[in-house]
Amino acid sequence: MVYSPGSMFFSVEDGGEGRFRTGDNDDLTFPATRADYLRIRDMLEPYRETGLICREETDRTYNGYLLWREDGVETRRPHESLCYAEGHRDQQRNISTAYYAVRQMAEERGVLPPLPVLPAPDRLTFTSLYWGRTVQEWSIPRGGEGRWSQADGKSEVFPVSEADFDRLRALFGPYEGVAFECERVIADGPYGTVTWSQQGHADQQLRWDAGCVTGDAADVFRRWDEAEVLLKGLRDR
Repeated sequence: MVYSPGSMFFSVEDGGEGRFRTGDNDDLTFPATRADYLRIRDMLEPYRETGLICREETDRTYNGYLLWREDGVETRRPHESLCYAEGHRDQQRNISTAYYAVRQMAEERGVLPPLPVLPAPDRLTFTSLYWGRTVQEWSIPRGGEGRWSQADGKSEVFPVSEADFDRLRALFGPYEGVAFECERVIADGPYGTVTWSQQGHADQQLRWDAGCVTGDAADVFRRWDEAEVLLKGLRDR
């Protein structure tokens, strides 16, 4: 069941794997039994012939669809969810029921997919923010010219050796390729990111928040404080 290709969908295999994705940070896979598959299949069976089509004239663009795969054969039907025609809500009731059923499976059994680990990051970026505003940022290459900048436009450049870079990288090594999430319960505090970059690869990022009180938050904050000491030392030496 696809709402938006690549970004919002759910699927269930016959006695295999299910997947529930609603965004970059909500993409869960989970084990699915044959009973799970049959349950969802039966909910969606009424749409196999014609899909779900809006019965009114509209300028909206629809890109959702339903897809069945059986014995190597695919059956694809349209799914027009954004519709205000009379009776449409009742017509999509089974799809809504299937959505919530799969979401429950994902919440109870799901795991996030492993994050990619950059084989050889060549830049680290340390960013501090407050209420959506960048307070300061450190951009550190693996050998070359580092840059520190503030929100008021003040900035400085300074030399960075490969050894300096490796020391900073080692500080956050335990969080490379790790999906770190925490529950923010203390509002109105600073937050930020550590970003690993490598040419030809997508960035990897660790998000921290001073309001975090769960998981390994204290460990992240300790490493961030140590990184700031090292960075200021590089800038001011």
